[in-house]
Amino acid sequence: MDFLTVRLFFALLALAANVATLGIIVIAILGRTGASKGKDQTGIFASLRGTELWLAFGVATTATLGSLYLSEIVHLIPCTYCWYQRIAMYPLVVILGIAAWRKDHGIRIYAATLAIIGAVISSYHRLIQAVPDLGGSACSSGVPCTAAYFTLFGFVTIPYMALSAFLLILALLYVDRSNSDV
Repeated sequence: MDFLTVRLFFALLALAANVATLGIIVIAILGRTGASKGKDQTGIFASLRGTELWLAFGVATTATLGSLYLSEIVHLIPCTYCWYQRIAMYPLVVILGIAAWRKDHGIRIYAATLAIIGAVISSYHRLIQAVPDLGGSACSSGVPCTAAYFTLFGFVTIPYMALSAFLLILALLYVDRSNSDV
């Protein structure tokens, strides 16, 4: 499969992650306000019971494999912020995989912490790509953090894809927490 097809695939996955994250947020808000007209949050989230950690593991694994594809197969050199995002994402594969296997819902605080850190870094990285003057000379790995290797649909870049993954992981951890409280 060629690079153009793969990057389009990953961009579409990021958009699907955004839709899923937004759906979880809307369901959570409607569940809290009572405006869900018979479909309460716990009922909808209950359909995911037992799969939340597996889904989060799948998201983290897909993001990790995507980053490895871009650097090891396509030979795109990661900038400093890309490395920081990887430092937050890669351990999520291991801890979410073990947690899903063991049905260990106590892992949420650790996974959420890594995902929040990764989301903040991804947000800032995407921001300095959109407004390069904000970045100054932050990157020193030889690759400018303000440059985007590619932009699809006018806004989807590598940091945007990472941000989408981190946010979906956080949303799935929220669903896991909601299902555990029931």
